[in-house]
Amino acid sequence: MRSFLTLIAATSLALSAMAAYGQNPVPKASDVLVKYGEVENWTVYTNQTRGDCLIVRDYGSGSVQMGVTADQQVGYLGVFSKADIGLQNGTKSEVFVSIGGHLYSGVATSTRGELKGGYSGGYILTDSPEFKRDLAKKYEMIVFPETKGTFVVDLNGTYKAMAMGRKCLKQ
Repeated sequence: MRSFLTLIAATSLALSAMAAYGQNPVPKASDVLVKYGEVENWTVYTNQTRGDCLIVRDYGSGSVQMGVTADQQVGYLGVFSKADIGLQNGTKSEVFVSIGGHLYSGVATSTRGELKGGYSGGYILTDSPEFKRDLAKKYEMIVFPETKGTFVVDLNGTYKAMAMGRKCLKQ
């Protein structure tokens, strides 16, 4: 898990939500994360540096990370894989995820092969209530649909993990 946490500062993705918020809500590798709890294969962390919380789940050859800013205005989804997902080093790539038939996108600066453990991936930042609802209520997410790097992430337990994350934010 610690190796995944070092990925956090290496990859970022920006949508208009970040511009509206004014800063990147994604945790940095230097942030102090403390385990808050576990629920249905998700781990909830308190970010003591930023005063917010995040949820993390490892799946097969990768990891998923989600969180919101302390004021809950901007959320983010980070997806990382050890598989070749077709990202080219140092380029900006449009990335997509499909959840329940809805397509969401963002732009990632790729770091293929530079992340500890051989991970590649990026973040989607959003202030969309529909995106948050789909993550909480749907059971699978297709990452990079219709590309050579397509893979599926099991979202079981996300609703309960997000509820625990909200509880973490209140403390």
